Amino acid sequence: MSGFKLPEGVDAPVMIGEFHFGALDRGPFCPGLILLRDQNHRAQTYKDYVRTSLEHPQIVGVHWHQFSDQATSGRFDGENMQVGWTDVCDTPYWETVEAIREIGARLYEIRSN
Repeated sequence: MSGFKLPEGVDAPVMIGEFHFGALDRGPFCPGLILLRDQNHRAQTYKDYVRTSLEHPQIVGVHWHQFSDQATSGRFDGENMQVGWTDVCDTPYWETVEAIREIGARLYEIRSN
């Protein structure tokens, strides 16, 4: 997000409406749009993405795609991605949960610098 710019002359708030990262070391067999090495890489990428979003003066928020993974058999449109903070049995991806907690604890500190 550090290189993100709106077109010249546009001064408006930006909300990232949906983002996600997946890995294939656990969970369903589809990592979504962004394949990462493993859950540790996924956690680090989450922290980097949210931190740089917080550092950008025009970004007012980011929205993770969804809370839980999609079923391996697919949802109504066939999506079956490993993009949740929990798997389909509600078991957390602890690496990502810890990253969320870490960046959340520093949210106001990062934004105010």
